Amino acid sequence: MRCMLTYTGSLPPNGNSQQKHQIRRALLPQLKTQWEIEPVLHSMTQAPSHGTAKIDQIADRFSLGRFRFVPLVTREFGLVCFLQITLLRPGEPGAVIRPGGDIDNRLKTLFDSLSVPSHSNQVTGIAPQSHENPFYCLLEDDSLITGFEIRTERLLEPLTNPTDVRLMIAATIRPTKVTIQNLAFLGGWLS
Repeated sequence: MRCMLTYTGSLPPNGNSQQKHQIRRALLPQLKTQWEIEPVLHSMTQAPSHGTAKIDQIADRFSLGRFRFVPLVTREFGLVCFLQITLLRPGEPGAVIRPGGDIDNRLKTLFDSLSVPSHSNQVTGIAPQSHENPFYCLLEDDSLITGFEIRTERLLEPLTNPTDVRLMIAATIRPTKVTIQNLAFLGGWLS
């Protein structure tokens, strides 16, 4: 399975919990759409005639504070993902490592933002909005990223804040071992 996520806004090095959650919030509608259009995911949102929908079981397992997170890539399903990231920003292409905004610290902020928060104190003082139950995110945690490629390019349109970025993130999701639960995630991997 492959999904494409986009984000425009702040991507600070060493982002705090509030900043990471802002990025999570920006990505939530795209991930919700992925769950609606991808047949294997959509089937998990439907409650069986007796019992609870799989998505609610996942959300209950990843409850933190008042949030019920639903990660797409989980250990339970034996899934991992590879990320191809294009970071568009004002300024010269290249210069991936520069004072005040080096790429490795920005990537750590991004990877944390793609994941379920690891502790409830990371959502302290933050309340879910009405459309954020469940709260869709990409990863159970960032250890499920098997690798990534990063490219930086010059952004040719002005942004409100000159330190903002535009990201294009292609996530390729695959099983680590085939089980009945993740068989549908194989997609093109068998061909």
